[in-house]
Amino acid sequence: MTKKLLLLLCCTIFFVGCSTKVSYFFLDWAIEWEVEEYVDLNRDQQNKFDQVVERFLVWHRQEELPRYRDQLSLLSTQANDFSLTPELWQQQVTMAKAHWYRIFNFVMPDLLPIIASFDDKQVQQVLAQLKKEQKELIEEYAGKDQAELIKDSDKRIEKQLTEWTGSVSDAQKHIIHQANTERLATLDMWLEYRHEWLRQFEQALLRRHEADYFSAQMTRLLTAPDELKSSIYRDNVDINTHKFGVMLIALNQTFSDKQRKHFNDKLTQLVNDLTELHLDK
Repeated sequence: MTKKLLLLLCCTIFFVGCSTKVSYFFLDWAIEWEVEEYVDLNRDQQNKFDQVVERFLVWHRQEELPRYRDQLSLLSTQANDFSLTPELWQQQVTMAKAHWYRIFNFVMPDLLPIIASFDDKQVQQVLAQLKKEQKELIEEYAGKDQAELIKDSDKRIEKQLTEWTGSVSDAQKHIIHQANTERLATLDMWLEYRHEWLRQFEQALLRRHEADYFSAQMTRLLTAPDELKSSIYRDNVDINTHKFGVMLIALNQTFSDKQRKHFNDKLTQLVNDLTELHLDK
């Protein structure tokens, strides 16, 4: 629940485009809705959680939004002067992960006591929802062969590219398909990792009254999840990150004038929105 809740914030900031300001102003509501999907808080927990969200949003607007703006501005420069390399893309990914860790480090001290106060019924609510999502995820991918997985990935990336460039050419579709074909298969390892993460998360919740263990385990699960991944899985993810960067560079080189204008207009609007949100007291 905690991990997905914070990911909601990151996704809201990075991917909603021109609706960023509207989404951000309603982010407290979005977080509330997300929490309600997992657990029914009692009055005391709800009051404490509301205070956590309020402090978090003030901090995030003042401290984090400029970091997002600066990273997106850097990415824009690298895309437009064609200086982006797979290594620089890896740096972009590392910077994005750092945003996550700062968010968690800020909210962790206030959020964990609330989770530790859950009664048995609340814990079962959380676990039931997480296990439901895990089951749905497995069912979504069950029985799909590699060709079907590549087709799904092609469609997903084409849709994302369309949102940023307004269109996708046949040549760009070929680049996407070729990259997905060359990507190392990690689905089974990913599902295994998610299963192990959920198992250890469940154990942490069941031992939530053991303060030292609970704090250490939750910190590990949310800030160092790579420790649960096999070395082969981590290596394959690194290779695929590199390959994804190669694909982005190739796509960037094929943008038409119209596509590049669409991309730059969208990115400029997002950077401006982040700047205005940061300055809006």
